[in-house]
Amino acid sequence: MLCGVNMDIRLSCGSEVMLGLRKIKTCASTETAYILTRGVCQASCSFCSQSKNKESNKLSRVTWNIWKFDDILPLLNNQKRVCIQCLNYPEVFDDLIEMVRKIKCPVSVSAQPFSIEEMRQLSEHVDRICISLDCFTPELFSKYKPFYNWDLHWARMKKAVDMFGKGKVISHLIVGLGETEQEAVRTMEELVHNGIMPSLFAFTPIKGTYLGENPPPIIGSYRRLQIARHLLVHKLAKEKDMIFSDGAIISFGVPISKLISSEVFITQGCPNCNRPFFNETPGKTIYNFPYTPSEDEYKSIIKQSGVKQ
Repeated sequence: MLCGVNMDIRLSCGSEVMLGLRKIKTCASTETAYILTRGVCQASCSFCSQSKNKESNKLSRVTWNIWKFDDILPLLNNQKRVCIQCLNYPEVFDDLIEMVRKIKCPVSVSAQPFSIEEMRQLSEHVDRICISLDCFTPELFSKYKPFYNWDLHWARMKKAVDMFGKGKVISHLIVGLGETEQEAVRTMEELVHNGIMPSLFAFTPIKGTYLGENPPPIIGSYRRLQIARHLLVHKLAKEKDMIFSDGAIISFGVPISKLISSEVFITQGCPNCNRPFFNETPGKTIYNFPYTPSEDEYKSIIKQSGVKQ
């Protein structure tokens, strides 16, 4: 791919609908335009649908179609936010900086750790950056993301906080790769302590990937970690307040009925990011709600958590 020309990029199916490029019925509309850089990812993470060393039109369970960047740029500039998902290939930063210099609305970038100088350049055009740990422990990270280095991810995230500011650096975390809830809480607390916002995903089995036959996370465990994330981010509780049994949360140590609401279970990340059905199939279990749950849905969610209020 060459920079400075009308380069190919990929748009999520939901983004195509939002931008008026496709007409299909959707269960929930997206509030952010999601771009995926086009290229062959070198990282081959075990859980990823881009891990087969060939170009794919899938990321998680979402379809991404090819468009010319300059052709859709006028549509992007009218949006609340654009999020660029970066694959790992040699020219990715050149492609990325070409795009963010042209986009006039707020931009988020989700990428592998760039160099300090590259992050400095991005900070002039991008208001939020995501460097995803994906795994909650160094052991799981080494097992499922062997292309990367746990310590380098942490070092770059901390440096990014200095450049972008506290709360404007995000790290995606995938629930269901073998961590305990206590390990998840510990890592989320460490991220928050360093000014980094944890954003939870549910592991999604993708056929053809190394982990394609593994099950998604148990919904009760995911609900407890959504609650824990909220309490940690808002400094309402710490790991030391919580009670665990065999690694699972049995008490948050605080009266959650007074501290949480249905908003806790909406997709959490950058402003206007709701990632509709990124981890879910419509009509089945919803992990991250792309809308505010109804009162009945909220009651069901709390029941799913299995924790007394």
